[in-house]
Amino acid sequence: MLSKCFGNKIFGYEKVNDKRQLELDVAKTFAIVLMIMVHCLAFCSLCQINHPYLKYLFIFMQCSAPLFMFAMGVGMVYTRHNSPKEFINRGIKLILMGFIINIIYFVSGYFAELELEYCILSLIANDILQFAGLSFILIGLFKSINLNIKQIFLVALILSLIGTFVNLEFSNMYLKQILGHFIGTEGYKIVSCFPVLNWFMVPVVGILFGNYLIRCTDKNQFYKKIFLPTSLLSLIFMAVGLVTRSGMFSSTGGKVYEKLQYLHISTPDVLIMLIFVLFLISFFYFLLPFFPRKVEQLIKIVSRNVTNIYIIQWALLLLLINPLNDVLKIKPNLIFCVLVIIGLTSLSILLSEIYVKMKIKIDNIFL
Repeated sequence: MLSKCFGNKIFGYEKVNDKRQLELDVAKTFAIVLMIMVHCLAFCSLCQINHPYLKYLFIFMQCSAPLFMFAMGVGMVYTRHNSPKEFINRGIKLILMGFIINIIYFVSGYFAELELEYCILSLIANDILQFAGLSFILIGLFKSINLNIKQIFLVALILSLIGTFVNLEFSNMYLKQILGHFIGTEGYKIVSCFPVLNWFMVPVVGILFGNYLIRCTDKNQFYKKIFLPTSLLSLIFMAVGLVTRSGMFSSTGGKVYEKLQYLHISTPDVLIMLIFVLFLISFFYFLLPFFPRKVEQLIKIVSRNVTNIYIIQWALLLLLINPLNDVLKIKPNLIFCVLVIIGLTSLSILLSEIYVKMKIKIDNIFL
């Protein structure tokens, strides 16, 4: 497929490029930082600032989730733990990690005296970790029946079209919330984020990309041929989208009800988003020579701990920062917002690294 576009000269038959790919680490680091920014601006009481241009920032930050999903797909190619059983086990673990965040939501909502109905729905809500878990399980199942990547891509395309055009509704809100893991559902108090039918295409294209990247003998030439067309197309689509404000470009904020067209992404929008993701990754590749060694080391740490960082930042935001400000009653402003984003990001990275080191020590004691 890509060989016809790039020529066979830059792709070998063997896995010649099987080491860590720093541009993918940059993508994951960039993604988690943007996610933390979105969560602070949307959910932190210290960051509820009003600015007419803030909605455009939210639209740009929407690339964070697909960047993470795409890098996850590439990682599926590079991992040594690639048996169907290992993929399915990894998927189950990610879903359980997502449930930890749901418990955090429930606890914070309960003590904030939100409606019990909303708190219960938050326990079965879905977000990006549930999506990641379901994606790993699906890929594991497809691997177990020996589907190749082209066949999986066709399945992903069909699922995307179903997610785009099929609208299933149930009167029972709890059933609707559970269904929201698989296809976009809407309703008061329903949190259906990144349903797997709508978004599965992104990690699958990441797998397809990874299959070529791992055999690439000339990464410089490879990314040059990606960068120019994707940068031009990204610029065109962004300009048209911001003018028309249709589809995923209709988002007005970071809360679920403010960006449903993005969260329940359509097939045309997911293809546009994939072009933008390819542009960003190629852009990151050409930035790498300008990174100091210490920055590279930090990026590798963040990329390695990205799931832990994601969980920790939610815990700090919902169980520490917001309750603390309920007592202090500090009015939101831009300075506090910037300080919270920097502080939350830094502390989440630090605590995730401490957790990893402690886990290693405990494992060494008992193993």
